[in-house]
Amino acid sequence: MKEQESIQLTSEGYMPLTIERLTANIETGTGKGTLYSLCHYYEQNGDLMRDPEMCFIVVDNRSHPQEYEAIEIYPQLFRQDSSDQFDECIRIENNRVTSYIKVWQQGQCSVAAIWFKNLQQQGFLK
Repeated sequence: MKEQESIQLTSEGYMPLTIERLTANIETGTGKGTLYSLCHYYEQNGDLMRDPEMCFIVVDNRSHPQEYEAIEIYPQLFRQDSSDQFDECIRIENNRVTSYIKVWQQGQCSVAAIWFKNLQQQGFLK
């Protein structure tokens, strides 16, 4: 994303995928992280609805650009507006991780794996 705060990816036949950088320099137990949102939006009665939104904390501890094993990604939130679902498995206060719910995070890891597989099949990811 470089300097952009958000980008929108499109794939014919599907809702666009919006990726936003929300917050940087979040203190985690494994280093400083950046919070990103991945979301499909649709409009209902003039309101933007998330279908779904997932937020992830990305901790990049690389000392070399190709050192991908030094990147850690943690699901932080799942939101689905049509069902009023809002599950925040990692709590962030004052730019610091203050708590997490392990069972919810494990569930969000499973959801993310399925969603990313779908996004790849839909042409959003390579």
